[in-house]
Order: sequence, then structure tokens, then C-alpha cells
Amino acid sequence: MAREVKPLSHPYKSRCIAVCILLIASSGVIFAQETATSFFAQVSESYKTIRDYTADLVITRGDTVQTAKVWYKSPNLLRLDYVEPAGMVMVVDGELLQVWVPDYSVTFSQPLRRDSQAQLASLTGSSGLELITKYYTVSYDPIPQEVSLDPGSSENVVKLKAEWKSNNEGFRRLELSIMTIGNYKYIRRVKGITTTNEEITFDFTNMVMNPDIPDARFDYESPPTGNTIENFLFDPES
Repeated sequence: MAREVKPLSHPYKSRCIAVCILLIASSGVIFAQETATSFFAQVSESYKTIRDYTADLVITRGDTVQTAKVWYKSPNLLRLDYVEPAGMVMVVDGELLQVWVPDYSVTFSQPLRRDSQAQLASLTGSSGLELITKYYTVSYDPIPQEVSLDPGSSENVVKLKAEWKSNNEGFRRLELSIMTIGNYKYIRRVKGITTTNEEITFDFTNMVMNPDIPDARFDYESPPTGNTIENFLFDPES
């Protein structure tokens, strides 16, 4: 005789439904995490195809807003000509970082160590994205699809967040807004949150890929009337 199977009583049914929801939710989290990592890998691969680029940059730090024109050439050439503060220049020629501050008639100069994460140019190219992959855990923020860059904005981006795996990095959290133009996926905005919860936002607009920037663009000599302060970041021998 077939044994009658009684339906689950209400308390057991509720528990089973709760367990099923938990399992489905957990699977979704794992899937989203893998997809976010895969998506970020696509962004990194896209940057590997970029030999050089130009862009307009806005840097926001609290009430301070700076604007600059950016030139970047792979693997480690970078130049920022500032509009605000007017006349300021930052150049990385692969071996030396120079920052000219006209308000003080001072050039800050720093030879870059081969193993130093202070090589600022690397953060604007594919090697910088590899550092994020290595030192941060990447996930969607909040969903795996395009959303508005800002409320009411016509710009659509995929938002990612990168949480540090250890406290050795300068930013404990990075918020990345990825825009797709043609075959390129590029970082439209990156917001860094420091260990003291200070926010620094970098907005890239008017990006032009592979314009064949000459190396001479990254040659720079500061005005001879100014002073030079060397090794302002670290001792090159340390």
C-alpha cells in the first residue's frame, strides 16, 4: 500500500521556503561576484589595446576642485596640464615624476623606484587595473547592468566597487564607473575612499583613444627661476 505523504505543516514549510531562498540568494551572490570579476577583466583587456589617450580630468577632493588635460602613453608616460590651478604641470617620463607649482615657484621632483606603487602613470593604464585585481575584491555596485552615472544623468555606466584585501593600499575602497564606447570599455569615473574616509573623485571625459601622441609631449623642463624640492615622496634608496 502506498504511504500517504502528508503536506508539511506551516512552521516546517516556512523553514523550507526560507532555506530555498537563502540557497538561491547565495548562488546569486557567487554568480554576480564571478561576473563582476569577469567584467572587470574585460575592462583590463580593453585598456591593453590602448597605446595612448587624451582626456579631460576633473579631480574633486572635498571643496577643492582641480581640472586638467591628460596625456597618457603606455606603459608609463603621463602628463597633466592643469587649468585649475592655472599653470600647474605634472609629468611622469617613466623614470621621474615632476610637479611644477607656479604659485610657489617650486618643482617637486621624485625618481620612481621600479617596485614602487607610487608610479602614478601605471594607475591610468592596464597595469594599474592589474594592481586592482591583485589587491582588491571586485563586485557590482549595486547590480550587474547599466545605471545612470548620476541621478538624472543621460550617461549610462556599469558601477563596480573594489574593497581592499589588506590594509596596505592607499584606498580602502574604490568605486568605478565603466562606460562603453564602441569596442572600448573605459573608466568614466573612479572614486577612492581613504582610510580616514576622505573621498577623492576622478572624472574622465572627452577621451580620445590612440591619437599617436609623440614622446616629446612628455619632455618637461620647469622654469629656471623656480626652486626644486627633490625626493618629496620617499627616499629613492629606501
